[in-house]
Amino acid sequence: MRTSLTAGVLAAVVGLAGCGSSRAVDLPPIGNGNDGPPVSIAWGPRLAESDLSAFAGADDEFGSAVAGGLARAARAAPNGASQSSLVDAEGRTADEVLVRVVRDVDLGGLAHEITDGARFIVQVPFPAPREGFALAAFTGLIPGIEPDLSSYPHEVLGVWAWEEEGEAGAFWSRSPSVPPVDFGPGSPTGRAVYEGDAAGVLAAAGTATKFVADARLEADFEGGTVAGAVSGFRSLAGAALGDLSVTLGETGFAGDGAPFAGDTTAGSTPGGGKWGGRWSDGAGRAMGGTFGFAADDSSLAVLGAFTACACASGTTGK
Repeated sequence: MRTSLTAGVLAAVVGLAGCGSSRAVDLPPIGNGNDGPPVSIAWGPRLAESDLSAFAGADDEFGSAVAGGLARAARAAPNGASQSSLVDAEGRTADEVLVRVVRDVDLGGLAHEITDGARFIVQVPFPAPREGFALAAFTGLIPGIEPDLSSYPHEVLGVWAWEEEGEAGAFWSRSPSVPPVDFGPGSPTGRAVYEGDAAGVLAAAGTATKFVADARLEADFEGGTVAGAVSGFRSLAGAALGDLSVTLGETGFAGDGAPFAGDTTAGSTPGGGKWGGRWSDGAGRAMGGTFGFAADDSSLAVLGAFTACACASGTTGK
């Protein structure tokens, strides 16, 4: 039986058809104020009701051809904090996406280099070298500040697609790098609530719409488990995308801070998917990861990445 959850998502996405280009928008040129070579990376204002800003792909739509890739990626086992339709023989995402800030020798400016093994290398804000490649990338950096991004710790998350090949993926990463995790003094104890933002692509009714959403997870440091949900899906412009909620099923995590992964569900909608993540601050107070869900009847596929921290909630104790 089709649930009202799926029907609501379908209606909302149909209403948003045609709200943007299927290609990532061109970013405005960046510079040092003297018409010289760029010296920093530009990112936009906060997206609707979130702490995320876009620095690539700030339109609402991806090409609808990626729907099949989204569904395959949604069911793939994550590799670290990456999840894609490019998998190995075990159904596990082949390579983990990593992000670092580099200085372009020719232009003399900074760029985010996003790489997934040997499959693709993209430098943003410079154009992607492969025809048909689309990227939506987001960061929690505060608009208007200009840190030295080559050494300033910050998160980057997003989704990518090779539209011509029907492949897609989501990733969370940290630049310069993710520090080793040490659950020692100063780490959370008891239970801790993590809240943050998610971003990705939702495919339904022939349309693939980019979204932002709310992420909430809870970790039990005594039992070594973590679970949560992603809800409040809306377009980048702020329009609600139905009443979808993706449950991040409970999974265990290791004391050495290794990546963790589990299964997903979406209410009573028949289907399934995977999610996974890793601790991001070295002490277990923040995390990032990916998630996906696909309906069995192919009416719905969602793929995204999230970031969340226990900054405000603290711990509940034993």
